[in-house]
Amino acid sequence: MTFATPGTCPTETATPPDETGEDYYRLPDHWILHGLQQDQLFAQMHGAYVGRVVELLKGAGVHTALEVGCGDGWNCSRLAEAGIQAVGIDWSRNAIAYASVLVPGARFFCGDIRDPAFAAACPEPFDAGLMIEVIEHIPPRDCVAALSNVARLIKPGGRLVLTTPSTNFPNKNNQHYRHFDETMLRQLIGEASGLAIDSVEGYGEVAAERRYYRWGRWIDTRYWLIKPARRWLQRQCVPHWLDTPLSRCAGLIVALTRRPG
Repeated sequence: MTFATPGTCPTETATPPDETGEDYYRLPDHWILHGLQQDQLFAQMHGAYVGRVVELLKGAGVHTALEVGCGDGWNCSRLAEAGIQAVGIDWSRNAIAYASVLVPGARFFCGDIRDPAFAAACPEPFDAGLMIEVIEHIPPRDCVAALSNVARLIKPGGRLVLTTPSTNFPNKNNQHYRHFDETMLRQLIGEASGLAIDSVEGYGEVAAERRYYRWGRWIDTRYWLIKPARRWLQRQCVPHWLDTPLSRCAGLIVALTRRPG
């Protein structure tokens, strides 16, 4: 387990296992995306669905939240801005090092939520848990246990929100085991202990994104970029990012409640 107190780099106390042998967070990718490429389509979609997650937590009266698979801390920074006390955990040492510096108002841990050291550091249950674009990175055989383990860290009656790519969006990412549809998620969550689904929402729109990239290649090339034309095309092709019908969405936002008992 590796710990990072607010505003500091983490101090290693044990070496977490790493299946790949390589830390995939060489740079704080999400911060670069939103800092230097905020007019890109993916940055806009990412900001929209993370914003919706924060909105769901605030609407539920959440004061403390644990993000599992927090990466470089960008999502936790949105929680902190909303007045939520955020704790993040991830296997990546690099990601936790970036997060602890870039989000001084949050606490970060490198390791596994099942580690005794994490339980000792965070003995009180959280109002909410988050898994933003995480479940697709977990081997299918481990998904039920992963959800159950996160649920145990949430107060009875507390909230768990997860997002994940939809099966409408082809899985061409070698770091994703699978994408999900509503039926798959309901079955998975039904097998996990102590969770009830409150809502399933869609974000993004696959066909609209394809239209954008089909036409966008003429105005955003290696040699030129016509920014006004790109903004116009974005508005025409993707007028909104949220509340997309599940049959057309690029990803899913699932809000759950931990059942008492």
